[in-house]
Amino acid sequence: MVIQLLLRRKAGLLSDSEWERFFGMQDHREEIKRNCAETSSGLTKWQDIQLMSQAAHKYSGASESLDLVESMTTRCLVNSMTMTDGTFTTLGTCLSTSAAVLNHSCNPNCIFLFSGASLSIRSLRSISAESELTISYVDITAPSHQRRKELMPMYYFECTCEYCTSKLTCGQPDVPAVLNAGLPSTKIFKLEAEGKRLEELAEAVSPTEKAKLLDQAMNLFVSYKNIYPLWRYPWPSIRDELSLVRWRIGQQSLAICHALKSYFFIDPVIYPGPWHPIRTVRTFTLLKMLYELQGQMFRSADGGDQVEGGLKGYNIGWLSVNNGLEQEIEDTIPKCFGAESSFAEEYNRLKKLGRPEKYGWKIDWTRERAKLRKAAKELVD
Repeated sequence: MVIQLLLRRKAGLLSDSEWERFFGMQDHREEIKRNCAETSSGLTKWQDIQLMSQAAHKYSGASESLDLVESMTTRCLVNSMTMTDGTFTTLGTCLSTSAAVLNHSCNPNCIFLFSGASLSIRSLRSISAESELTISYVDITAPSHQRRKELMPMYYFECTCEYCTSKLTCGQPDVPAVLNAGLPSTKIFKLEAEGKRLEELAEAVSPTEKAKLLDQAMNLFVSYKNIYPLWRYPWPSIRDELSLVRWRIGQQSLAICHALKSYFFIDPVIYPGPWHPIRTVRTFTLLKMLYELQGQMFRSADGGDQVEGGLKGYNIGWLSVNNGLEQEIEDTIPKCFGAESSFAEEYNRLKKLGRPEKYGWKIDWTRERAKLRKAAKELVD
């Protein structure tokens, strides 16, 4: 990114005002210099920055001083954000001087969304005219001590938002009373660290081995399911990964049960509000899985019994489920993405090309939704 900026400046493609706005962003250079912790490279963060800056200075052929290039590198690292597609799949890195002015909150009222090359800011709830617009720099599902731990070495401030000072996560106490009564805090933090360790190990193995590791991580929390909330870090992300890998290894029914568990019992807590973009995308992912499941059931020689698995016992009217989820997504798209967004295009494409033939029968969505909720509660922990 630094090389691109230097080359664009050299070619006259960055105006003086754009150049000034870039250097008006925070760089935290002095704080980075004082940080002596080693990175994965075995060097300090400042030493990494020096090496990157030297390379950028050399390969761009820039006339600017190395000191200035170092300040550019720090600004890029501190202010850049992850660029995604409409379904939050990572595409690359984005730097916007306008977006960089937004401050952090662990209870943000806004979120950044990409639609192609366009970046927009969307509200997550009603915002009064006097309120500051905020986004989250870190995973807001992590407990307050973890959020602060991540913010300090990257952005060099200790968060004093309402959620951190009150020790809240997703509007709930960091350690709910029932959990605090059942486990000492040291045991809770050790449990969470081990779950996260297994989740990270699972990133670099085969799908079958990944499922085994994620099962181990899940079982850490299942052991305390009567007191450990489903929405508490890091259980939701472990469940999400397990759902996806179950699908990859051909265990579609189990995969969908985990996705349903999130849809009913986790997403409404973590992503409150009917038009939260992440919640809509997760409903979209569930719908894609259900489309595929029904397609396999339709093509199956046994009428779909094996593919439907444990869900068969709930006598679900799949066409009604499709209609219900489609309506939920279509109701939220204008508010959380926009009718002309890339996500809207992807949803319409899925509905046109991926929707199965009319499998099942059209009945009441509310009744079928209750069946799905019951299945999610009973079939997986």
